[in-house]
Amino acid sequence: MQGHIANLLQPYLDGALPPAEREQAAAHLAACALCREEHDLLAQARQLMAPLPSKDARAGFAATVALAARDKRVSPFAQWLRWSAGGLALAGAAAVAVVLVAPTQVQRHDEMVLAQRLELLEDMTVMQNQEALEDLDVVVELHTLEARP
Repeated sequence: MQGHIANLLQPYLDGALPPAEREQAAAHLAACALCREEHDLLAQARQLMAPLPSKDARAGFAATVALAARDKRVSPFAQWLRWSAGGLALAGAAAVAVVLVAPTQVQRHDEMVLAQRLELLEDMTVMQNQEALEDLDVVVELHTLEARP
């Protein structure tokens, strides 16, 4: 027998195992301290419970339990209603979150577009100034050429 035999201990104690399995379980218990300890604990529990007298259930006990279980059972409509209300509440919360978050994102987008346009304007100004400097260099060069005899 490989592994532990915890699932066979109760039938072993009851004497409900076939002879071959009973011999294998006894051999395993002789070799395995963990299963032997579990066996001893179960045997002690059985000795404690043995002196207790058995009692029959009161008349009508099963019917009382069945009626209580039926009364506690939720009707399918009530269950559907609970799920629907929960879903609607969740959808409403999501819609509110979108409404609160969306304007800030639009505003951020507008700010980003404005910043990009300002940066392009600055770049254009720098390019115009550079062209003016190049034109000035050409004028200076022309003056030097005219001054030559």
